[in-house]
Amino acid sequence: MVDQRVTRPGPTPPPRKLHLIYRFHISPAVRAALAEQELDELPDGSHEVGVIEWANYRKAAELAIFPPIGPALAALADPRAAVTNAALDAVTDKNYTWV
Repeated sequence: MVDQRVTRPGPTPPPRKLHLIYRFHISPAVRAALAEQELDELPDGSHEVGVIEWANYRKAAELAIFPPIGPALAALADPRAAVTNAALDAVTDKNYTWV
């Protein structure tokens, strides 16, 4: 769980969000049917195309993921390890910068 209080790029006012993050297994057949791109809003109202990639959870700490859960994922002993503390630090303009 991650509490978000950040200013995003674009004209949308900064909301306060609570991100609930779920971990589950996705079979190769389901992965093949999922979207491979997403559109991110830019400050001028246009959109940037983001490419969706599958990565090993150990690489998550090296990636620009939002909410910033990469270090917590990479620290798991294995992908199915029990999570003992699911609350992560709040994300604010003081500790996060959009890339």
